[in-house]
Amino acid sequence: MAKFLGIDHGSVRLGIAVSDDNASVAFGREVLKNDKNIFTGLKKFITEENIKKVVIGYPLNLKGEKTQQTLEVEKFSEEMKASLIEPEFAGIEVVLWDERFTSKLAADSMLESGMKKKHRQIKGNIDIISAAIMLQSYLDSSKNKF
Repeated sequence: MAKFLGIDHGSVRLGIAVSDDNASVAFGREVLKNDKNIFTGLKKFITEENIKKVVIGYPLNLKGEKTQQTLEVEKFSEEMKASLIEPEFAGIEVVLWDERFTSKLAADSMLESGMKKKHRQIKGNIDIISAAIMLQSYLDSSKNKF
């Protein structure tokens, strides 16, 4: 079937989540450093995991308006699409998905799960969980559309 990649974009780090083969459950995976090699790393990940769709968290403010971070994500999304021009990436779709409240939900989730304070303070952990929550939201809303 089709695996999906979820990306929680940040200027320093990207939280990464991947769906199962049926694109029904999202799993937080890892954090990648957002540097000049990010697209090389993402393409390697896409190939190794046999990803068919990339879902990037789209940060809007509470009123649904764009922010500076929204503009950075739009730029990142366009660069992601441009990096997937090789034939082996043909057909991989890149979509933006509303990620409002994912960081808050991730923080609440870490607290409720009993994660120790020292682990909650590791910034990458919230990025991974945010990516999984965002991707799961996309999967849940799209169940009848695949």
